[in-house]
Amino acid sequence: MTSLRRLEAVPENIEAWLLEFTFTSAQLAHDWPLLSAQEHSRAQGFHHFQDRIRFVSARAALKRLLAERVGILPDRLTISIAASGKPYLSQRAEIQFNLSHAGSFSLIAISSAGRVGIDIERCNRDTVGLIRYVLSPLERTRACWPEKRFIDLWVAKEAVLKALGLGIAENLQDISVLPELGSRYCIAHEHPSWGNIRAWPIVVPQNYAAALALVH
Repeated sequence: MTSLRRLEAVPENIEAWLLEFTFTSAQLAHDWPLLSAQEHSRAQGFHHFQDRIRFVSARAALKRLLAERVGILPDRLTISIAASGKPYLSQRAEIQFNLSHAGSFSLIAISSAGRVGIDIERCNRDTVGLIRYVLSPLERTRACWPEKRFIDLWVAKEAVLKALGLGIAENLQDISVLPELGSRYCIAHEHPSWGNIRAWPIVVPQNYAAALALVH
């Protein structure tokens, strides 16, 4: 597991980590004991071996990182699921976290500054024609997102909506992501209850795109 370069504009009390999957049965055996019975059941529901590795290894890495903060053994951590579907740490609910995986990599974000969301995607996905379903009215007016940058827009919106604990499909056009000079996005919306939202692109391996969001 490798720590991401800490972005200058990201608050110091957010940590982001990059995990690269080895897709071996040895890795699965190493991580399996850290998961709960419920997590074992979820893992066994994946039909493809690589999908199972992604879930097990990312969840085990998350538990190791959280265990260091809480001061207990990783296999004693209880990760619960809120009504919104967002996971939280039962022992220390003030510690917020999120993870995402795509291809050979997973990103993990841990925050004590507010609700956090993170997303990583491959850049070689077929996205032709999809951007019109994602753009908000403000983004259409500003014309700041050409179709060739669809993945950058997608990961930013997904990170924001994951931080908010909202569904992706229902709320994509309620969030406007406006590029700014430097390493930060301006996030605009018309929902006062959503609070203050900040987001940043994250530097990840070639042919991937990623973003981090914070709500407080």
